[in-house]
Amino acid sequence: MGSRRRYVLAGTGNRGIEMFGQAIVGPYAERAELVGFFDVNPLRMAAAARRLGIEAPAFTDFAECLKQVRPDAVIVATPDNTHHEYIVTAMRAGADVITEKPLATSAEHCHSILDAERKTGRKCIVAFNFRHAPFNTKIKELLLTHCVGRIISIDFHYHLDTRHGADYYRRWHRQKKTSGGLLVHKATHHFDLINWWLEQEPVTVFARGDRQYYGPTRTERGVRCSDCAYTGACEFYLDLSSKPWMVELYKDAETADGYYRDRCVFDPEIDIEDNMQVLIGYSGGTNLSYSLTSFLPFEGLTVAFNGTRGRLEAEEIWSENSNENPFDRYGITLYPIGRQKESIPVPMLLGGHGGGDERLLRMLFEESASDPMGHRADARAGAISILVGVAANESIATGRAVAIPRIDL
Repeated sequence: MGSRRRYVLAGTGNRGIEMFGQAIVGPYAERAELVGFFDVNPLRMAAAARRLGIEAPAFTDFAECLKQVRPDAVIVATPDNTHHEYIVTAMRAGADVITEKPLATSAEHCHSILDAERKTGRKCIVAFNFRHAPFNTKIKELLLTHCVGRIISIDFHYHLDTRHGADYYRRWHRQKKTSGGLLVHKATHHFDLINWWLEQEPVTVFARGDRQYYGPTRTERGVRCSDCAYTGACEFYLDLSSKPWMVELYKDAETADGYYRDRCVFDPEIDIEDNMQVLIGYSGGTNLSYSLTSFLPFEGLTVAFNGTRGRLEAEEIWSENSNENPFDRYGITLYPIGRQKESIPVPMLLGGHGGGDERLLRMLFEESASDPMGHRADARAGAISILVGVAANESIATGRAVAIPRIDL
């Protein structure tokens, strides 16, 4: 076995362990080595080590972790509002960074990361798995052929079901101070896809959004599911004891930091929107109409590109009760002006995020892997997608359109 790249995992929640930890100790074990954990919760780190089947030093002090372990790279999978802190600290300590999306939750934090990159010479890659999904890659391939001509407008609608969608209102994502709201935490995926598909940059944003489904919309509520009086009647009841990973990582770790994974989705402290609409103007003249709804009976995306030579429509919609073939609607159709419509063959993959996770991991851990379509997303791409969500939040708050300044490196 040759020299392996040394990684520290910062943030030992389910995503950090299942996405990145399992990849390092599994298919990429010959290339990568997990040499340390960082988390504010020591019980969760111990559970992470057990789940991964390894022994590695664990730290609740990030600077001390970097000093003792001296990793080649750090994987950041902590709450969103802390990303910039760990990214910048890691780069200043001489490590590269892989960060879960979003890159950060504010323009100021984005600029601090880009500044640290320039000054340290280290690099930060954002884990935008949506780019890597074959379905979304096929859309990129088609647009590169100019099949619809010059793109004038785009309609992009993302739907979250009441299984996945409700979970954002149980966890730390429920407050803007920690997640930036869904226009930052979730929509960063979608804004990045549009930026990547178009090869243009967003310049103006106007948005509307409110909270009408979750939050204090019903009086039958408690603090958390575990001790709620309405568990028998509530369709959103979450039993932490039903899944071993929830018990290990959250229920049994509560005493260390007081974090409850099963908070009530109707809690008055929730301050993020549950439905949002955004209009975005791009540098090349394209206009985007975007929406995100988090309480539907199905999940997925619908997107259409309207151009001077026709229209390209794509749908990837699946049901809450997924089975071996969960897709209700799946496909890409080209409507050329003056010609018959054409159904475009596209592979149907059921892996994580439509097959995107597997392909993203290859790009992350096989650094020599070719990238002809630009799937790898650097910190600048992460910042541009975040600035759309930050501007959208400002527009909702002020009722005004917001300009996005260009990021020059």
